[in-house]
Amino acid sequence: MDAVESANRAALTKVRQVRPQWSGVVEARRVLPLPDRTLLHAGPPFEDPRHPSPPILSSAVLCCLYEGWARNEQEAERLISTGRVRMLPAQGFSVVTPLAAVISPSTTLVEISDAVDPGHRCWSLLSSGSGPQIRFGSRDPAILERLWWRDRVLAPALRKGLATRPVALLPLARLGLEEGDDLHAQTSHANTALCAAMPSTLPVEAVECLGNTPLFFLTLWMGACHLMLNAAAGEAGSSLVLALAGNGRQVGLRVAGDPTRWHTCPAPAPEGPRVSASAVPASPMVGDSGVIDAFGLGAQAWRCCSGVAEALAPWWPNPADVSPDWLIGAHPLFEDLLLPVGLARHRVTAETALPRVAIAMVGGDGRAGLLGRGLCVPPAALFVD
Repeated sequence: MDAVESANRAALTKVRQVRPQWSGVVEARRVLPLPDRTLLHAGPPFEDPRHPSPPILSSAVLCCLYEGWARNEQEAERLISTGRVRMLPAQGFSVVTPLAAVISPSTTLVEISDAVDPGHRCWSLLSSGSGPQIRFGSRDPAILERLWWRDRVLAPALRKGLATRPVALLPLARLGLEEGDDLHAQTSHANTALCAAMPSTLPVEAVECLGNTPLFFLTLWMGACHLMLNAAAGEAGSSLVLALAGNGRQVGLRVAGDPTRWHTCPAPAPEGPRVSASAVPASPMVGDSGVIDAFGLGAQAWRCCSGVAEALAPWWPNPADVSPDWLIGAHPLFEDLLLPVGLARHRVTAETALPRVAIAMVGGDGRAGLLGRGLCVPPAALFVD
């Protein structure tokens, strides 16, 4: 174990050196080596990518329509079920995507780079603002209108605004945490700080979108956490968790010492308060945003973020009582807030409390969309071989 602890210390040193910044708004096909007719999804690879989980299938169908690959839902489903449209994990392309959102060639991405090493970068989904969302995994046709607006109106406005200077993300995260954000289930205060940090010349449509979307900061912070943790990829012997994600069937994690291997098991469904009256069961965990919780925030920060914890109290009454010995380090920007970082897989045992993920619930039928806030407890088998 001494060798693992030493490797984890070296891994965390690399994590702490990264300074993530929002440096661009780009079209997926311009920056990713996407094979023809390929869509990217959250979480580990599917056992049979021709038959993805229902929420991801619904988002993939909409992407096929948006790209003009199919004229209707039935044609889109046939393209996917026959493998003529490929489904691949987004993280294999240095992309993280929220919930059931699917990335297609025309998708606008936010680019997150390291101010210390600008060549070290990753991407996440650009939010399309309020209203119907591709990340909720439904087939609402209004989502196609939101995608068009994101790519044709919002993206050019933000691209113009970011052309003069990137936006540092760690200071915004710090401000959010000080005000009670957990930076996963709630990012409203960090988002207010983001709005203040944007250039005053930002076009009005972009200003309104950012101001009216309290979770706009979420996908930026997903990318930031991925970028920081990924700096440790390849640290031999390290058990530091780089990813904690679901595809609607399986939940998986990757560790720094063997970063291309997914450790997987059947995914549990999140539980929590519903915003929808739908009786549809929630999908098993879906989304890459668990990278925030693996970093040490999200549900891991509920010991300090009481406002978020209160909403989920019936499902986790006393998060402040948990001593997360599997969070093994400190980040200089968050240390005085008593928020440790760095989830070490080898420290999670059958006897310890389990890490949790603050992740929303979406309909397991691929039709109902957003059901409410959620809390997911990945099974011990994911951590204990």
